[in-house]
Amino acid sequence: MSSDAVERGRKLMGLYRRGVGGERANAGRLLHAHLRAHDLTLFDLDASLPVTQDVAALEGWRESAALLASVLGGALPQDARDEALTRLVDADDLKDAEVARLLPLVDLETLIDVRADGWAYAAGEAEQADSYRQAGRRVQPADLLAHSGSLAERLREATLRAHFVQTHPERLIRAAPGVPQRFLLGVLASVTGRPAVPDPEGARAHLDAGELARVRALLATHAAQAEQVALDAAEAFGRTLR
Repeated sequence: MSSDAVERGRKLMGLYRRGVGGERANAGRLLHAHLRAHDLTLFDLDASLPVTQDVAALEGWRESAALLASVLGGALPQDARDEALTRLVDADDLKDAEVARLLPLVDLETLIDVRADGWAYAAGEAEQADSYRQAGRRVQPADLLAHSGSLAERLREATLRAHFVQTHPERLIRAAPGVPQRFLLGVLASVTGRPAVPDPEGARAHLDAGELARVRALLATHAAQAEQVALDAAEAFGRTLR
């Protein structure tokens, strides 16, 4: 394989990608003829492309896939490799399988350290940046693959979730079946803004210390009133029957 032929092919491929109308069509014909004349494939020009001489395959080309292929190929000098990884971290069109291949190449702890202040600030909790860093270090690769978007976005979402669980542990709050349990579920939804999970012993919910104190205060103050409201509603319902 001639290096001059490969370089010429890459230039024609660049013309095809940047061209429009007749210019693009002409570049495509020249590229196809060049590949055939030198027994080259698109893969020889760019390892992210398939082994084919069909120029139409370029329609599916993605810069992020090309960058990933170049990094995985191991031929980049260190500075170029670091720059490519920096760009890949924020590439939002990587497929799950590509993200999985990218993960071992990225220093997630360093990425968390760099981004945690911004994540905490955006969440209105700038003073808890260190807590976000701690939460991020508990994130596992499987957690990232469960989300979507760029690797950075996946890491952010997984970190936010880990931080929420860290600061809002799941708690079992006991209540008797019937009206007490239903009242508890309503109070939890009101205080946290999230539905609780019914449990045979009451309900489970993620609460921070302040929310837990508020729930307990509401239960203690209004439990009897809730029982009376339920009884009144039952009687009113009875009056509607014939």
